[in-house]
Amino acid sequence: MRPYGAVKGGAPYFEAVLAVVLTFLLAAPLKEAPSIVTIRARRAQELVGQLSAALSIHNQVEVAVVIQHPLVFSVEPLDAGKKRFRLSMELGFLLMLDDDELSAALAHELGHVWIFTHHPFLQTERLANSIGEQVVKRAYFERVYSKMWAYEGTSGVPIGQLLGPDRDVDQQPEQNPQ
Repeated sequence: MRPYGAVKGGAPYFEAVLAVVLTFLLAAPLKEAPSIVTIRARRAQELVGQLSAALSIHNQVEVAVVIQHPLVFSVEPLDAGKKRFRLSMELGFLLMLDDDELSAALAHELGHVWIFTHHPFLQTERLANSIGEQVVKRAYFERVYSKMWAYEGTSGVPIGQLLGPDRDVDQQPEQNPQ
């Protein structure tokens, strides 16, 4: 009498070994899963498309994730006619941002694209933020600047210099102290 699993003329437990081998073969991934960098870059490109449409920017803006960038995030024209732009993002900072903060950072850079195509000599951070604030809440810009200053190890500047006066605070009725 053969032990269970033994094959005539073969090793015992052949079926068990075959099952384990088949499990590993079938469980092997057919394709590598995308990295977090790829996922975040795709998300950024998707947001650029949505924000560009909302800001009526018809220029091509391609997202590039880089290991290091002196400005952390920036945008530059790729041709003399300013039809195509590259928006570069430093990887470490990109990975720190949630979707709302990423939207604010991208809206700011798209503000620069808008300026490049309308008033190329008026590039200011405040104007780029003002354009971006048409599609993203001010609070998200404030969070991005706080994170960027922490990331860079700097104290930054008063937020009003970058975003102007907070209209929500300025428009609230004064409370009567009693």
